[in-house]
Amino acid sequence: MHRSVSGFVTVASALALAGGLLSGGCGSSSSSPATPTGSVATGGATVSTGGAGETFPGTGGAVAPSSGGAPGTTPPAGSPGQTGGTSVTSGSSGGRAQGDGTGGSPGSARGGTSASGGTTSTGVAGGMGTVGTGTDPGTLGDGDFTIMPPYAGTVQVTNVPHSSKYQFMMTSKIYPGGSRPITVYIPKQYVDGTDAPFIIITDGNAPATGSPEIVTAAENHYPDTDATTRIPPLVFVFVPPGTNRSGEYDTVSDTYTQFIDTEVLPLVNSNADIKAAYPGFKLTTNPDGRAAYGCSSGSPAAMGLGWFGDFHRIISYSGTFVALQMTADHPLGAWEYPMMIMAQMPPNPLRIFLEVGEMDNGYMTADTGHRNWVTGNRNMAAALKMMGYHYRFLFAMGAGHCEGGVKSKTYAETLAWAWRGYAPN
Repeated sequence: MHRSVSGFVTVASALALAGGLLSGGCGSSSSSPATPTGSVATGGATVSTGGAGETFPGTGGAVAPSSGGAPGTTPPAGSPGQTGGTSVTSGSSGGRAQGDGTGGSPGSARGGTSASGGTTSTGVAGGMGTVGTGTDPGTLGDGDFTIMPPYAGTVQVTNVPHSSKYQFMMTSKIYPGGSRPITVYIPKQYVDGTDAPFIIITDGNAPATGSPEIVTAAENHYPDTDATTRIPPLVFVFVPPGTNRSGEYDTVSDTYTQFIDTEVLPLVNSNADIKAAYPGFKLTTNPDGRAAYGCSSGSPAAMGLGWFGDFHRIISYSGTFVALQMTADHPLGAWEYPMMIMAQMPPNPLRIFLEVGEMDNGYMTADTGHRNWVTGNRNMAAALKMMGYHYRFLFAMGAGHCEGGVKSKTYAETLAWAWRGYAPN
């Protein structure tokens, strides 16, 4: 189990000590987006990489920030790409398109604006890009990105094998107060008797018929041979909240982790209908094969599964990393997660995706109230960056809270990034 932090330090003071990690004001009262740095990728456009030769996502017009590299220097022509792929032909600003833009000249498109680093692939949200033929360093898609509207549309159902759906009711001793439906999707590619990688979906009130969009997005990419878009066949476990959603989700503690590990997962593993179809069915105990997804208050619940439990892959849309449930141990609730991240040594082995809308909840409120979702998520991204985590942060221009179009547009790319590097037992 991962340890929490004893004592309390304000996020603002912790970020101040970190030196102002994110342009645009992590820990400040500003709600304006960070100044775009790097080149703009639109679908299949060329992405500038500045000096490393590693391409980054073209998320439907994503602005790829850049970092590293000496300001005003020119990398040697033909220098090898980080992944052994494309050579850099020029790059007056230096730095690769990753992170938050510290190389190059202030006030301009910093970080390798003239360097050529390959092209993005096509597909959902512009694709993850190509990486050449060398060893994959695991950083493709890491960093801070801005995506642009339009966000309309739904995930298309394609002619691929679709998962089998199972549902049962459960009651909880940890969270008493009625029963809740647990819905499980098992991919057709699952081989009975093997350890199944899986993802917990918070707020999992699955529809009575059909597959939710996130399941469909994953199914569309199970056949992919390209490592940048491939998603391993996943078991989806949809878990709705009980009668006190905020208390269950927004409280920073290991209680939700205990609920999932000791109550939900054993019931999934032993479910009679699942066992009738797959007698040897079992969910993996390998932390790298365990993921959690949340939107809004579901996000701190998902984060808690990583922080206090053994889930290494976390996906958050419009995460409520603000002060909603305050306790004696955590007087600012989930607003404290950035401080906790920066205080944890060595860093936890987590891979974390974050998204927030430009006009998300509380975006015009002062940070002193600890109820600004935009600042809360920027603080998360800055802390993860400082501590060297694999993280991916999307700032959705013009978007509000948990906007459906943003999720539809990015689900497949997000899942592919979140599961990069996964190797089954």
